Amino acid sequence: MSTDFTFVVEKKCPVCGRAARVVKVKSRLVAVQVDNDYCCHYRDFNPYLYHIWVCEHCSFAADEKVFLTPLPPARQELVADALLAKHVHFGFSEERNVPDGIASLKLAIYCAELLRAPIARRAGLMMRLAWIYRINGDKELEREFLEKTLKLYERSLETERYPIESLTDNMVMYLIGALCADLGDNKKAVIYLSKLVGSKNAPAGNDKISRDARRLWQEVREREQESLQDTEQHKPEPRAQSSRKTAASAKKKNGFGRWFS
Repeated sequence: MSTDFTFVVEKKCPVCGRAARVVKVKSRLVAVQVDNDYCCHYRDFNPYLYHIWVCEHCSFAADEKVFLTPLPPARQELVADALLAKHVHFGFSEERNVPDGIASLKLAIYCAELLRAPIARRAGLMMRLAWIYRINGDKELEREFLEKTLKLYERSLETERYPIESLTDNMVMYLIGALCADLGDNKKAVIYLSKLVGSKNAPAGNDKISRDARRLWQEVREREQESLQDTEQHKPEPRAQSSRKTAASAKKKNGFGRWFS
């Protein structure tokens, strides 16, 4: 049961100002697996279902840090009016299932867009949504939202100045490389990871990002080399040069050559 891993507290909603019950995850969780993009898998529990706090009164949704940050009156009114116009209602439940977790993250993404949150923050929400699909075994939707996450992180890296909250540009470059690797774009993954492995601006050698980037960079390069070797092994042998010339000359002589093989 999720209640073995969670507890309920009351927090003031930054939009409507009322006390709202929210579910917090107990900190003593032990991961059994960590993916390249830092998605953690836990036995019998998925904390990403509870990553978002949702006000039971006005349905404002955000992660803990954003939820606890006061909003200016103009933004409070903006969000409240938008949620009211869409007739959004997200009831409180101490235990969430997968559809609840998905709905809470989609609502948080919508609220982040209303507040014009940094692109990097929106990318982080999108990535957690992909993780829920991953843990639930829905590969098609996982891929769809990983692709959306990748586009957002690339836009962020091009247009935003770091650090953004706890994110650095090196962290985002690593995540882009990891996402490209997971999506099968090995060449692009190597380009981004190489910036962390061989650049003068690369993080220090004992930095976790540096270690993870070097490990993944090596894995992707080996994967790419194996793919090239497989392609070479299955590549058909080229025909003799003379036979190609003969075939070409025959087509030139025959007026129907371009219509019939």
